[in-house]
Amino acid sequence: MTEISVASSSLDNQESVRYAVEFAIEHNFNGVEFNAPEIYLSKQNLVDLKWAHDMSQEHDLRYTHHFPPSALPGSHVAATRARDLEDFGQEAYVAGELGVEVIVLHPGRLHVPGVEQGEESDDDRALAMDFFIEWVKEAAIEAENADVIIGLENMHYNPGWVIRSHKELADAVDEIDSPAVGITLDVGHAWGSGGIDAGIETFGERIQHVQAHDARGPEGAGNVRDQHMEIGTGLIDWTSVGKLVKSRNYVVALETSGRLPDREEAAIRSRDVLLKQWD
Repeated sequence: MTEISVASSSLDNQESVRYAVEFAIEHNFNGVEFNAPEIYLSKQNLVDLKWAHDMSQEHDLRYTHHFPPSALPGSHVAATRARDLEDFGQEAYVAGELGVEVIVLHPGRLHVPGVEQGEESDDDRALAMDFFIEWVKEAAIEAENADVIIGLENMHYNPGWVIRSHKELADAVDEIDSPAVGITLDVGHAWGSGGIDAGIETFGERIQHVQAHDARGPEGAGNVRDQHMEIGTGLIDWTSVGKLVKSRNYVVALETSGRLPDREEAAIRSRDVLLKQWD
């Protein structure tokens, strides 16, 4: 049976653990992806966290967590990397207590002081990649101690980003070489950069988690604007993703846009479209 969770970023109230969990229960989702910075797990009160844990047990909910997209694990600034690593350690600890399965992490943008975004040199990016690898190796220790998996998310393979291809992301996971590090396959991002089927093939067993949203525009063109659409309103063929999901015990997080005027209804409709296709 396909299990689909809803991202807190897709809801009307994007800052409440209780709201997200209650929405999932009311509308028969299989879990929640808590999205920071609106929901930092380490900043929640203990009463809400215990309640969320109890609800996961009572209703068989599966939780994942999205680390803030603003994180810069490949930053050329040591203090920035240290700040983000400290934040990650705090989130990982609470995530483990809550029963979170995967913490999604963006490899991030390049951050080279004094250099315009997208104007970084090859040497700048190579150094950022080294910093990123070492950062994740340290974060992996925290994740393994908390019994959670880091899902490195495929992003946009455009100038200004640390990772620029499916192969680079797969190679990074191999170099990190930790049981606590895998890949979150973001299907909409793969449509925009690198291709969906190519991502499934290249990432292979490294995939630990899937995020779903629709997209339009030419596949592989690097378009980042027309994504996070309601499932069924874009151009993505979900057949190969369905085969992948059914072959493993993934929870699929719906990452439809919180900017949609009927965002919650769009999330429900998206879930129903996927279930109709896959089940």
